[in-house]
Parts: sequence; structure tokens; C-alpha cells
Amino acid sequence: MPDRYVLTLATALASNTSGPFTATWDRAVVPSTGTLRRAWAVATSITSNTTQNTVDVFAQTDAPAAGSNTATTVLVSPITLVNNRDAVEGTIRHSGARVIAGDVLELRTNMSNAGSQPGFLGLTATIEVERD
Repeated sequence: MPDRYVLTLATALASNTSGPFTATWDRAVVPSTGTLRRAWAVATSITSNTTQNTVDVFAQTDAPAAGSNTATTVLVSPITLVNNRDAVEGTIRHSGARVIAGDVLELRTNMSNAGSQPGFLGLTATIEVERD
């Protein structure tokens, strides 16, 4: 079994209709307990390079209470994307940040684009996890 694996979170488009980091564009269940090591984000198209275009990955523990949103970011700060197709690496919040099998990673965004206009097209975030 490989000592590391990646989880990919992706969406065809993301807009800012729900406000900063509130809409979850994709989710991935963590298959195996481990330590978060690296994170990247890339978009095939970004609305504008003069506005705020940020991507974040949140972790939600397995089986939260009904209706609760206790997800927290796994990054020191959101990843800012400026150019189309540029892969940008983020920094994991804690060097020993852990996920447990059954946790859920969520792709969230914040853009300063107007209303429901897409801020990102073809957005992907990738998280590398070192297996226990």
C-alpha cells in the first residue's frame, strides 16, 4: 500500500452567491487515517486577475451533529489564484494536521466577483495525505 495518496476536489464552476467560504463545491471522504502534507489549487479560467479569487479546503469530522457546521480550514490562509491554469500551492495549517478515515474534505471559495457570475471555471484542489 502506498505511503501517500491524494484526494481531488473539483467543480466545473464556482460563484460567490452564498458569501465567502460558505458554499461547498465538492466533497471527498478520507479513506484512510493520515497526516495532511500538501495542497494545491488550479482553475482553467478565472473571471478576473484584479479581484479576490481564493480557494480553501475545510475538514469536517466524521458524523457531526445534525445541522452543525463544525468544518475548519486545513490551510494557513486560502490559496489565491491569479492566472488561468497556474497551479498554486497552499500551506497546511499545522505540520501534523491529521485526518481520520471517514472525515470529509470540502472545497470552498471566496471571490469578489459580482453576484452569481462564475469566479472559477474548471476549479480543482488536490490534497496529499501521508498514510499512518
